[in-house]
Amino acid sequence: MKIMVAEYAVGARGDKGSSLLREGKAMLTTLRRGFERLDNEVVYPVAAHDFEAAVDKLSRESDAGIVIAPDEKLYELTELVESNTVNLGCPSECVKICADKMRTTKILADKGIPVPRIVSEEEMKRDDAWKSVYVRKPRYGCASENVFIVNGKENQEDIPFDDNRDHIVTEFIKGEDISSSVIAGDSFVLPLTINQQFIRMEQERLIYEGGLVPYLVGRDAEKKIRSISKKVVAMLNCKGYVGIDFVLGYDDTPYVVDVNPRPTTSIVGIAKVLNYEVADLILRAKFGTLPREEEVKTEGCFTLKLTK
Repeated sequence: MKIMVAEYAVGARGDKGSSLLREGKAMLTTLRRGFERLDNEVVYPVAAHDFEAAVDKLSRESDAGIVIAPDEKLYELTELVESNTVNLGCPSECVKICADKMRTTKILADKGIPVPRIVSEEEMKRDDAWKSVYVRKPRYGCASENVFIVNGKENQEDIPFDDNRDHIVTEFIKGEDISSSVIAGDSFVLPLTINQQFIRMEQERLIYEGGLVPYLVGRDAEKKIRSISKKVVAMLNCKGYVGIDFVLGYDDTPYVVDVNPRPTTSIVGIAKVLNYEVADLILRAKFGTLPREEEVKTEGCFTLKLTK
């Protein structure tokens, strides 16, 4: 097959941080080599003047395609791929939901999935709000960009409160920053690994600096994370590779903080330690049958460190 892999940081021109470009190159290389080892031809845009036009052209010429892009761009690009060829990623409607962190959080909360509680304007205005710690992040965004830890009333003037606000404010959950990587087919969700995320706080801002794959969290916590991951993917109708960000609370409760309907940086490490080719699993999720959960194993570990 001829497969298009469109990674935004590599494929689009613009002023991008070095860590985002490094992540993008690593993910693109991992998928390209994986698909090529399976005797597929891989095409991808590089420094395109018009990234959308490049995706349109290459997807029309390909038998299948997958896009890795920021949340605010992923929906339209996925729609474009769906109109031209077989989409190996999540359906565009799923992408649209997951891109909206407020909508996603409300959906999961209504279904009983542990998520950080969304903080109301009234709560932020209370006299004792300064005693509480919150997380402020863009309603649409990725890669931990512009995610801040704020102290209640002290910072409330910086936070807009209305139904169309650009940010979402939630309670701050103390715990470990981890993620879960899964592959979803039409009728089966296959957990791959649980990963540690390296998050550094610079003043009040949270910065992602890489991760460890796989990460051991204990049998009970692992069981909970895998179970919740399967439920989340089914609820949101995710397909293909999906990354789910968690904070594992000190009471071993996994709180879902983000759902990424696309390959994430963890795929680089997973490809190094998994006993299956990740690219093969992505294709099998679309065209074939996924292996049983007990057949998927890891050997060793892989650490990815990003520098600014």
